[in-house]
Amino acid sequence: MIWKRFPQKPIERSSLRTHENFFVSRVASVRGRIQTIIIVLYVQRPLIPLEPPVVMLIRFARLCILIVGLLTIFSGCSGKIKSDAKSSPPAKVELLPRESELASLTLTEDAVKRLGIQTVAIERKAVQQRRTFGGEVIIPPGRSIQVTAPIGGRLIESEARSFPRSGLQVTRGQALLTLAPLLSPERDVPTPAEQVQMAGARATLVAAQVTAMGDAEKSAADVAAANINVDRAKKLLADRAGSQRAVDDAVAFFKVADANLTAARNRYEELTSLLQKIDAPPGEVAQAMTIEIKSPLDGVIRNVNISQLQPVVSGAPLFEVIDLASVWVRVSIFVDLLSTLETEAPANIVKLDGSPMIHPTSGKEFQFTAMPADAPPSALAVTSSADIYYEVPNDMLHLRPGQRVGVSIPVDQQITAVVLPAQTILYDYHGGAWVYVQTASNKFQRARVNPLWFEGEVVVVEDRLASDWKVVTDGAAELFGTEFGPGK
Repeated sequence: MIWKRFPQKPIERSSLRTHENFFVSRVASVRGRIQTIIIVLYVQRPLIPLEPPVVMLIRFARLCILIVGLLTIFSGCSGKIKSDAKSSPPAKVELLPRESELASLTLTEDAVKRLGIQTVAIERKAVQQRRTFGGEVIIPPGRSIQVTAPIGGRLIESEARSFPRSGLQVTRGQALLTLAPLLSPERDVPTPAEQVQMAGARATLVAAQVTAMGDAEKSAADVAAANINVDRAKKLLADRAGSQRAVDDAVAFFKVADANLTAARNRYEELTSLLQKIDAPPGEVAQAMTIEIKSPLDGVIRNVNISQLQPVVSGAPLFEVIDLASVWVRVSIFVDLLSTLETEAPANIVKLDGSPMIHPTSGKEFQFTAMPADAPPSALAVTSSADIYYEVPNDMLHLRPGQRVGVSIPVDQQITAVVLPAQTILYDYHGGAWVYVQTASNKFQRARVNPLWFEGEVVVVEDRLASDWKVVTDGAAELFGTEFGPGK
């Protein structure tokens, strides 16, 4: 009987609890879900007794549900994996172009003429290698003078000029300060012998003053007569009754008389001033005998150590004047490199990055040459370096003491390199140097170069360019804009 072939056995509660825990732990994965369906269909027994035909139908239905569930699960999982793979890849690698695979520009004949592109052949030659070192601008010895007070006195005000200040441009012989000497009390009252000497000096000065006044009056009369003679000679020459020689002689006599008049008047004024000082009371003599403190050279005032109306002693420092017409540049070099450099050859003053200096008036790059200076040898043991000095004219550079500059010194060896005009170099925003080369007819390409140093209006670069190429000198910026577009 069918009933006997399908015996029914009751399921214990502990077995059901075990199956429930097992189901919960296996639902987490796709494989667990499939196994769960299989277990539900074939392992779990019905909790209530059913008739055998009904049981067979239930098992057949469960088998159909199993097949449909498996097909649904596999189709859903495969579709999800494919969609996830297409939407968000875990990594993306992009192949960047190499410098050898840069874009080339092919222009028409009209475009080349319209852009004004000019090219030159690549020139290779043996050049003397240079190295750039950092240098410090210093004041040469003897170009900084400390002005001191010649005697003790007091600095008085002057309405004709302002008080000197730091940074003021001065010229040689320019009066900057007025010093009134301070005499000792015993010098205020002259002795009898000094009074006799002063009386004799006064008599001599009075006689000389009278003579000078007479000479001045005589010279004034001679000037008036010479002026009349000049006018008469010119009128006779105009009427064709005189000669040019007579006019020249009259003019020469007038100039001599005028010079004598000027000398006589100056002598009379000096004698009058001396007589006033002698006749002045003793307390006013020192005030009248002032001393003008003048600048000893052309330059700039760097330090001022005094103030107005300040009493100073003899030898007190007043101010310091420095001459910056030419300066020295001190270069500290590692001692092992001295034998590889030509320290007796001229050097070039450049920027710290090795590029040429900018001319202050034209605004263009310019080469400033520095000559070796005759300076005493110096070195620093702490840094194992020795000093080399160069003299640089400072009329255009306007270098300041303590400023850092670059010094390009020739090396005692030559290398073969490419020499290009400096205008061919283009720089990108990363600081890279590029040139445009013509690889074929009307075909141009951008190539990277490594500038070694600048020599005036040419630049020395590493030998990386092909021999059959030509370098664009005019129109490189236009090609750069054509390659990347305007405004990029």
